[in-house]
Amino acid sequence: MDNFKEQLVTTTNKTAYNASKIFMGIFGVLAFFFFVTANLLFGLFFAVGCGLLFYFKRFLYLEYEYSITNGEVDVDKIMEMKSRKRIITFNMKNAELVAPVDSDVYKDFGNKPSEIIKAVPAGNTDRVYAAIITGGAKRVQLLFVPNEDIINLCFLYNPKAVKKNL
Repeated sequence: MDNFKEQLVTTTNKTAYNASKIFMGIFGVLAFFFFVTANLLFGLFFAVGCGLLFYFKRFLYLEYEYSITNGEVDVDKIMEMKSRKRIITFNMKNAELVAPVDSDVYKDFGNKPSEIIKAVPAGNTDRVYAAIITGGAKRVQLLFVPNEDIINLCFLYNPKAVKKNL
């Protein structure tokens, strides 16, 4: 039987995203107004501003999805509830340590990798865990916010590395 769990972690602070949508609309209306009144320089300025806001607002609303299937952990980044990008895939057997960032076990762990993958949404208030993963010669540190079900399933596949009751 397959063991499968997934968790979607959304951002809680949407103020910057909503403000960028409002300013994008205002800039679009102003660009149209200035183009109609033959003031091309201001129209071009506001059109470029509207385009830049359209491009960069997708980075203001990020969600992360963690899924584990038979020991394979997938972490995806979802931008603006539209496009999905796989951040990392690893097997739980390759994890050296999975522990809360504020725990002594993590703080005392020597030789932490310098490459850190942050999969924690803005405005997060839940407990952040760190997973130190070895994939051949490459070592990575993943910061994420799993729920109790994900932690228990990770513990099932690598009980030595997962520190769940800290």
